[in-house]
Amino acid sequence: MPRLEQNRYTFDMSNWNSIQQAALGAHGIITFTQAIRMGVFPAEIYRWRKIGRLIKVGRGVFRLAAYPFQGFVSDMAVLLAQVGEGAYLYGESAIALYGLCPTRSYVAFVAVPGRFRKKQIPSGLTIVKAKPGYCPTYHDGLACQYPRDAIRSCIGTLEKDRLFEAVDEAERQGILLSEEARSLREEIANGKATT
Repeated sequence: MPRLEQNRYTFDMSNWNSIQQAALGAHGIITFTQAIRMGVFPAEIYRWRKIGRLIKVGRGVFRLAAYPFQGFVSDMAVLLAQVGEGAYLYGESAIALYGLCPTRSYVAFVAVPGRFRKKQIPSGLTIVKAKPGYCPTYHDGLACQYPRDAIRSCIGTLEKDRLFEAVDEAERQGILLSEEARSLREEIANGKATT
């Protein structure tokens, strides 16, 4: 009996399951580096792209084809993956993630703890040096500044009316205590952030 030729698009299911589990915890996003660390061969990644299981969404960044696109959150997940480990949403981008007030949607702000090569910066992204030892929080599964820190970092760059609106909304949502909100309003009115 002739031997049947093996389908050239077969792949290791255990590797695919690992990729799916890692990506599902990150809005369907997986990086080339993460996949390699998990023991996946580059040929498998390219094969999954070719058969439509992965979609390239940035340099070295892929999204599971079956994972639904979620607008702003998906875009920010891609940007954080492109920037690398330890990156988190900063300032206006964190404020937008919390839904506190309107911000400039055409610019994203990301803080990085270490060095970052400028040629890797996607268009519309502003990189900020993270404070040493700063530990970000997570909102909607994305690393970001705490609301009070995000508002504070926008003093002097975002209009005061919008910052007051952000403080009011954060207090209404219960993510700022009334004492924190009062302190932030004073800082905004004075135009200086106290640390």
